[in-house]
Amino acid sequence: MPLIELGSPELLLLAPLFITLTLIGHYLAHRIKRSLEVFHFPPVQRLGKIAAKHGLRRSRWRGVSLAAKLVIIILITFSLANPTLLNFNEINEKVEVPIVMEKDLEGQIVLVIDVSASMGIKDVLPMRLEAAKAMLLEFIHNASSKVRFGVVAFKYEIRTAVPVTENRSQVVSAIENLTQVEGLPCLEELTDIGYGLQTSVDLLTPYASSNRTSAIILVSDGFANYGYPDPFQSVFQATARAKSAGIPIYAVRIARLGQDTNDELMKAIAWETDAKFLDSMDSTELGQVLDTIGKYYVPTHEWTSEVEMTTTVPVRSDLGVVLMFVASAFVLALWIGNYRHYKTSF
Repeated sequence: MPLIELGSPELLLLAPLFITLTLIGHYLAHRIKRSLEVFHFPPVQRLGKIAAKHGLRRSRWRGVSLAAKLVIIILITFSLANPTLLNFNEINEKVEVPIVMEKDLEGQIVLVIDVSASMGIKDVLPMRLEAAKAMLLEFIHNASSKVRFGVVAFKYEIRTAVPVTENRSQVVSAIENLTQVEGLPCLEELTDIGYGLQTSVDLLTPYASSNRTSAIILVSDGFANYGYPDPFQSVFQATARAKSAGIPIYAVRIARLGQDTNDELMKAIAWETDAKFLDSMDSTELGQVLDTIGKYYVPTHEWTSEVEMTTTVPVRSDLGVVLMFVASAFVLALWIGNYRHYKTSF
């Protein structure tokens, strides 16, 4: 249904003033016309002229001319109010809408935990390893019942290895019993991150598939100084195997100080396997980190559906010019009528 909008509706308040002035002007113009009529004709001749011209046609024209003047004033007032005609056009089109169905988190996750001496540093309270354990235990507690877990704890060798299992109690017990290696961080420790990752890939290989239902979560400060043929080659051999098997490695760096840590190595591990690098500084943040991983690690099924959509588009047309044109036509008609009846232009 068309609507009329006014850009300056406050100008309509001037309409009563304009109408009043028009009525006064119409009355004065009629007085002037009568006085001119009496002035131009002699007494006898004047009586005949007045009798002839004050007939029915003259009386009707006075009413018509007044109505025309009022119409002109109203049209001009509305034109000044900047009116627009608002129409609504409906556009029908078919679009492809993506539809995503989220499934419950399911699959296998191996938790790979660094237990080297540097994980005993207390820059993350109560210390790096204890904060990591608390974070992982909470994650296991909140995970879907369809997720099976495995655990790999490493230094330069594998300290603990729990195969992928549905037995949550066994996984929880293994994590709770983890302790860091005694020794001076960096100086007396040997850490082989690549060996830990290689072992976790071995545990997940039987389950690995293209739908990415398996994942590794590596929790470490990133410090690596041991491995074959060297610490970094050991890491990248493991990440190459994981990527080939379609297993993402989420790398969680747990450290606050810059010492005994290597965030660049942790980033490389995650990016090489198309996963996420997550850097956190305290146990609260670390809990949020694994919640973030859970959001990424939700298998989904996506398809598209063709939906017909109707869009309503407003179309505006300026009425001001049209109203001014109509007002001009009324002015011309009023001028012609006044000239025919009174031989004047008003």
